[in-house]
Amino acid sequence: MPPQQTTTTVATERDVARRRLDLSIVLSVLRQYWRAFQELRPRARVSLHDLSDRDLVDIGLTRGEIDCIAPERALERLRDNARALWGRGGM
Repeated sequence: MPPQQTTTTVATERDVARRRLDLSIVLSVLRQYWRAFQELRPRARVSLHDLSDRDLVDIGLTRGEIDCIAPERALERLRDNARALWGRGGM
């Protein structure tokens, strides 16, 4: 079977261009609103180390577990384990 041929008219191309323009305007407005929201949002963040022992117990943690769940520590542990394996010839 021969491939189907589609005919594009000037009106169709205009509609596509208009939709692209409408979409870009909407995205631009959303981007502006998101930036304004981010600027107005309070920047104060609480780290787990700033919480009291009672607050930590409320969320099911102890001070000793903070280092285990912190992403930086997890990466360091993975890196150290990989180095240990590499040194023993396990990799």
